[in-house]
Amino acid sequence: MTDFTFIDDAIERLFIKLKKIDVEAIDISAYNKHYLLRYKNNFIFYMALYKQLMIKAINKLSRPVSEYVFVDYGGGCGMLSFLAKETGFKMVIYNDVYEVSVIDAFKIASTINIPINYFISGDAKAFVMEMNIKNLKPDLICSFDVLEHIYDWKLWIKNIITINNSFSLLFMTSANTANPVIRRRLKKIHYQTEYIGFKEDEGWKESDVSVSFINERKKIINATGFNLSYDEINMLAKQTRGLMKIDIEKAVTDYVQTGKLNYQPDNTTNTCDPYTGSWSENLININELKTFTLDNYLDVTITNAYYSYSENKLMNILKYFLNGLITIFGRNSLFFSPVYVLEIDKK
Repeated sequence: MTDFTFIDDAIERLFIKLKKIDVEAIDISAYNKHYLLRYKNNFIFYMALYKQLMIKAINKLSRPVSEYVFVDYGGGCGMLSFLAKETGFKMVIYNDVYEVSVIDAFKIASTINIPINYFISGDAKAFVMEMNIKNLKPDLICSFDVLEHIYDWKLWIKNIITINNSFSLLFMTSANTANPVIRRRLKKIHYQTEYIGFKEDEGWKESDVSVSFINERKKIINATGFNLSYDEINMLAKQTRGLMKIDIEKAVTDYVQTGKLNYQPDNTTNTCDPYTGSWSENLININELKTFTLDNYLDVTITNAYYSYSENKLMNILKYFLNGLITIFGRNSLFFSPVYVLEIDKK
């Protein structure tokens, strides 16, 4: 059995470095200050999840981590990148589609003196292009809470596998469709973003829409210039839930030309920002995810993980019980698990 104490040592070193910094004094966006403080104040909770992800990733390797290239995809404030570097990977590559986060992660890395090898900005297509141009060959591509926000995860997979190298991909997501408690909680978030909107706070990107998504889709549909009735605009806004602006406009054009709307939402509540395409915790059909990946000649498994403990003692008792059930049921315990991990191997 592999000894993973070196990950614990890396977590301890990262904790010491984070403890020393004054987050408010770092010249970064309010968005990433919010998340950096969250990581700093709840370090043990998050690192318990990150450690599980890191163990799953390292189990894919046959040699010491010092011989491998690690990619943190959708890295946010960079915490997974920092842990990977402290763990000893030969090269760590950070990526995020939000350019502000790329700049912020660089500043945070400089502040805590953890040298990340590359910072790459852009979506999957831009990321793959940059990797191939620079002849960077990743061995592991990992992320935490990113999969559930990707607009078109099928296209994302098709893009990412064009990297000129064999690699393992591990995406840990808390949008676990198989867990009924999580599913119910996330559907409430869907309702909030779709019909009400939310307050702009420190965890809000400037590119995010804070008002209700359905009202924004009505504005987009109305702006197409077609002579649509009030009822038609409402119907189209409802039926284009889950589409970005460009795809909403295409759907409306098709409707005007054919009298039919070919698109239908694939879930009763899933919804996304119509301008960025970022989903509000997309409840992806896990069986569809596996089938699509296998159809693209990739090896895929969906695995679970354990709950992290917090300062809430009452909740910890429940988590202890659920973790016991996860141990008993093993791979068949997604029903109890707080997350699932998409593991794809490109040979």
